[in-house]
This record gives sequence, structure tokens and C-alpha cells, in this order.
Amino acid sequence: MILRTLSLLRSLQGAHQTASDAQARIQQACDYRWLRRQLGHGIIDTRQTSMADGTPAVSVVVPFVATPARRRGGRWPQDLDERERCFVEGAHACRAAGAPAYRKLESLSQGLAEGGWAVLKDATRFQYLLDQQALRLTWRRPGSLAADLARQLGRRLPDADAERYGLFLLTLKVPASRPQSAPSGAWLDSCLDRYRRILPTPAG
Repeated sequence: MILRTLSLLRSLQGAHQTASDAQARIQQACDYRWLRRQLGHGIIDTRQTSMADGTPAVSVVVPFVATPARRRGGRWPQDLDERERCFVEGAHACRAAGAPAYRKLESLSQGLAEGGWAVLKDATRFQYLLDQQALRLTWRRPGSLAADLARQLGRRLPDADAERYGLFLLTLKVPASRPQSAPSGAWLDSCLDRYRRILPTPAG
């Protein structure tokens, strides 16, 4: 099964593809699919932002109650003021927020089941987000949130748990204008694919 998956990815990316490379790409696809499933719980931040290359963007904030089990996904300081100054970026932000890490056999098997082309497409979308520094996880006490953000989050999370443990906020920057409806995985796919098509081809 592993060899069949590797062969499929090699045919799409070139013969230099190794088992380690294949596993990494499939993990990126898994992370992206986890991320797009979370967008249904996200809210749009009203503050203006931009991608790393300066492109105007909108921020989607996905909240999680920072339970002790979830905090074990990162080295968060015990001091609350210090904890609020910390952040995690990129794939590590997804992992700290709860995205599962797949063992090698599991992820290669998943790649075979779902098809090499679909894996590469989602992995490429996720790599774009990494290149644009578009993912960040922070910890916040409810009382330190901006008023508009606190009001929106208050309708989505249990007050008692949020007050007790604090909140993880996974912020995703998307190269798009403010959506007319709630953010979704399909919206994210569309925004990323449309923007990546208009990017200049790298030299060489």
C-alpha cells in the first residue's frame, strides 16, 4: 500500500519523491482539510490586515477553549501575562489547536485512498498559507479581547469554560475581501485558488 501511494505521488511530482517527502505532503493535505473544517466555527475580524506579500486580506478567527489537554499541544508559560505574549505559527499552530498528527502508515494509506492529485492540491494550498505566514495561534483571557471580538465569541463558547481556561484563537489570513456570508471551506478553496492563479510564476 505504501509503495502504491508513493508511486502515485511520484508520477505527479517526479521520480525524486521519497517516502518522507510523500508523508510530508500528505500531512500538509490533512492539516489543510482539518483547517477548512474549522472555518464553520470562525468569525471575521473587522480589522484590516494583509498577507506577507502585502496583498489585502481578511482574517478569520477560530476560537477554541484552551483546556489543559489542548494546552499540552504546546509549551505555554504558566504566567498568564507571559502566555498572552506568546504565539505559535504555521503548521505548529494547527497542531497546538488540536489538528491530529498522522503516523506514517496512516497518512500514506490515506493518501492512497483519497488519490494523489487531491492530496497534492490541498498540500499546495496549505503550503501557500505557510509561505504567506497566514496562520497564527494565540492565547487570550476573555477580558483582554477587543470588544467586538468578545461580543461575537461570546455567542459561540461556554462562558464558564472560557473564563476558567482562557481561549486559543487560531487566526487565518485569506487573500480576499470580507465575505457576504459566514466563512466556509469552499470559500477558502475558492479564494486561495483564485489568488494563486494570478501570482507571477517564480523565476527559474
